[in-house]
Amino acid sequence: MIILGIETSCDETSISIKKDDKILVNIVSSQIKNHIENGGVIPELASRLHLKNFPLVLNQAISESNIEFKDIDHIAYTKNPGLIGCLKIGEILALTLGLYLEKPVLPVNHLEAHIYGAHIGHKFEFPALVLLVSGGHTQLIFMKEHLNFQIIGETQDDAIGECYDKVARMLGLNYPGGPIIDKLSAQGKSNYELPISMINKTLNFSYSGLKSAANNLLTKLKNQKKEINIEDFCNAFQKAAIGQIQNKLDLAISQFPDIKSIVVAGGVSANSYLRSIIKSNQYKKFNVIFPKLEYCTDNAAMVVELASYKLLNKIN
Repeated sequence: MIILGIETSCDETSISIKKDDKILVNIVSSQIKNHIENGGVIPELASRLHLKNFPLVLNQAISESNIEFKDIDHIAYTKNPGLIGCLKIGEILALTLGLYLEKPVLPVNHLEAHIYGAHIGHKFEFPALVLLVSGGHTQLIFMKEHLNFQIIGETQDDAIGECYDKVARMLGLNYPGGPIIDKLSAQGKSNYELPISMINKTLNFSYSGLKSAANNLLTKLKNQKKEINIEDFCNAFQKAAIGQIQNKLDLAISQFPDIKSIVVAGGVSANSYLRSIIKSNQYKKFNVIFPKLEYCTDNAAMVVELASYKLLNKIN
């Protein structure tokens, strides 16, 4: 079975092709350079760039996979969630391609696809606890089996990736803020302190408090005319941000003691500090799974991976 997947939910135009159990290609055209000067993604610009980039990405995917269009059995695409205009571009392209090739088209959920991005090259052991961390979402999900998703905790306001971007902007750093803060944090020392938010007995997250605390600390230091050490500030912020993740993860483990796997997915799963914390000896009794770095941010390989399981289980 050959599946062609399309991902256009935000600022990456991606096409992947999977044949049986192997990802043949995963082509990603990123728009980050186009959005840096605006400090974030402009939906209208992103939609236009998807239209411009799609033919180039499609031709490259077909060429590098060494297949022909007639060989494709199914077409999968990201249906939701995401930026409405970008999603519609992907949907129209998928339906048009399906109609032209006379192939069935399968819509998939973007968040579920992120989870299955971590499945590529790994094996889930159930029950599993999933930590989904990205620019738009922060969730804890309990999986009893494949394709069984039970949300047990989620952000009440800002997602962790969104908080990283906003604090980066406060510091005068470029978009996206996550990778930059992660890099600078490793060079910093514990000379500032920021609070870990949402310390309670629920599995929900909140990052608006950390964002406000970071802004208040920066304002205080500026008013006192003190020089701000960017590396040290990033170090304090990252410890507080990931500290909340660890707190909620530990709480979830105590409430679901039978889990065998901890699966981390989404763009923030590329964060080096988060990886070091969850790969520490504290969690060694679990099958800890992180996606390969190329499958952390938005990509179509995760789309075809999820689609293959849905088709195997005859789920539309």
